[in-house]
Parts: sequence; C-alpha cells; structure tokens
Amino acid sequence: MEKRKAPRFPVQFILDFLGQYSVGAGSVSNLSTTGCMVGSDLVVLAGWSLKLRLYLPDQDAPLVVDQAVVQWSRGLAFGVEFLAMQLREQERLHRFVSALETQPGH
Repeated sequence: MEKRKAPRFPVQFILDFLGQYSVGAGSVSNLSTTGCMVGSDLVVLAGWSLKLRLYLPDQDAPLVVDQAVVQWSRGLAFGVEFLAMQLREQERLHRFVSALETQPGH
C-alpha cells in the first residue's frame, strides 16, 4: 500500500476543473496539502493535467491550483496531486488544512 505524502481530511465542498480534454465540476471529499479526491459526473483519466478552483467553505475567492495531475481514476471519482500554485494559494491551503487538523476527532 502506498503511503500518502500528507494526511487527508474528510471535507465536502465543490470545485471546478479545466484540462486539455475536459472542463467540469465536482465535489471534494477529502483534502490534504498535496492533493484531494474528487467526485464528478465526468470521467477523468489518470495522467491528465488539470487546473483547479476549490471553493473552500467560508472563503470569498476560490483557491486556485495552477497545475494538478490525476493520479488515479475509478468511474466518476479521481484523485489529484497538486503540482503548482502561487505562494499565496499554498499558504491559504496550509491554513485551511491546519484548521482541519485542530478539529475534534483528528
């Protein structure tokens, strides 16, 4: 079994994505500082490169991931690894995930 690079936390919020082969939306069901799992009504294939906008709860602007790669795909679910984002977006993501870590049960 592959060990994850960072712990993932259960979440529920929407995102949209843009890639060479598809444009779509979905929902994020778990999140870490290095990636997330997405459910969508589109099939997305492993190896695809995507740009993501994550609509984090209680935040005005979406968090933008300039480049993510699809690591795995099963039906309408897929997992992405975040490869590139602006420093301010990385900081926002780290703050959001740090807040998840401090919630009861984690």
